[in-house]
Amino acid sequence: MSIPSDQYDLYAQFGIAAEKAQTLELEAGNFVLTYLGLFFKPGQITEEQRQFLSSLVDDTNRKTFGRLLKSIKGLATFERSFLDAVESALERRNYLAHHFFRSHNFAIYSEEGRQGVIEELKKIQEEISLAHAMLSAASGALQGHTGLPHVTEEQVQKLVAEGRRVEI
Repeated sequence: MSIPSDQYDLYAQFGIAAEKAQTLELEAGNFVLTYLGLFFKPGQITEEQRQFLSSLVDDTNRKTFGRLLKSIKGLATFERSFLDAVESALERRNYLAHHFFRSHNFAIYSEEGRQGVIEELKKIQEEISLAHAMLSAASGALQGHTGLPHVTEEQVQKLVAEGRRVEI
């Protein structure tokens, strides 16, 4: 069975949206962990604190995006526009993961339907990207107060050049 090229594009756009959703979820975890970093001084962490922080990282990594957002709301007060963007991205993420293909079951099989689905995926990507940028800025603002070093652009480029999986 031959798959039309625009259907491959649809699947690629879905993959891009899913990747953006996962990085958004990771950024939500980064915010929570960065907030916790405000209460510890780098280089002065005891073994007991290290074990405690390790368990917090594990717990944060197990949380869903929805649970992370609930934690974030409990840590600080945000403008409504920030919360609206992140909550909308959560809804879009859940839609992608649980309902997207089911709700477009027959649209995928016509050229016109696929174009509409691709446009929807691009809008979802934009919403998720906006929420990611907002959460990333909030995490960055917090990190400036923790005393923890920032990851430099050179370090990121080195990781990209190595092209290998990094455990996060």
